[in-house]
Amino acid sequence: MFPSGLAILIAIFSELNIQCMTLAGGALREGLVYGMLHLSVEQDIRSRTLRNIQRRFMIDTEQAQRVGGLASHLLSQLDGSWELDPLSRDLLLSACALHEIGLSVDFKRAPQHAAYLVNNLDLPGFTPAQKKLIATLLLNQTNAIDLSSLHQQNAVPPRVAEHLCRLLRLAILFASRRRDDLLPAIQLTAQDEQLTLILPGNWLDEHPLGREMVDQECQWQSYVHWILRVASGDTLK
Repeated sequence: MFPSGLAILIAIFSELNIQCMTLAGGALREGLVYGMLHLSVEQDIRSRTLRNIQRRFMIDTEQAQRVGGLASHLLSQLDGSWELDPLSRDLLLSACALHEIGLSVDFKRAPQHAAYLVNNLDLPGFTPAQKKLIATLLLNQTNAIDLSSLHQQNAVPPRVAEHLCRLLRLAILFASRRRDDLLPAIQLTAQDEQLTLILPGNWLDEHPLGREMVDQECQWQSYVHWILRVASGDTLK
């Protein structure tokens, strides 16, 4: 191994006209180098990273795309209210792509396992701060919300992290039946930090389990002072 490594070094010194080399105490990680590249290249690297992680942990890619598509649809309806930059949108979709990674470890604590895995995996194309944001979103994808964790990441402003979290949670909730033809036609509006969710016709009456899930989500969000109102037809809760 030593002779081959030495031969490579000699060739590099010769081709690049390097005069000397000194020992460094650290090294540039692959992800940091990728982060310095052009945005379109960086996006391609991120996409490849996400595909590799999905394949490695046998993530249901159809469900990931379903959740991502719904998150994009919800976000597009808030363009005039919640302005999220393209990078924030990409990070939201990255969280959608990996939101079920924790199921490869355990169902009961899947969000906690998802956050741990993302925090400790090499994710080329993502900075450490972006990894932490994705992990934090996955930690808060269901059940109780740890607001402090959303504020402790530094990839995006705290308010933006809250917006991403709320959109991710709603997308996961309404895609939980895992079929495109069962997705309701959802309308979403925002007035400052208040979200209003408008569901078609008698959807809540016809889907009692869905109604219970929506009611529970309203409660979870209210615990951290996020207002989520639900409208069905002419009735507003």
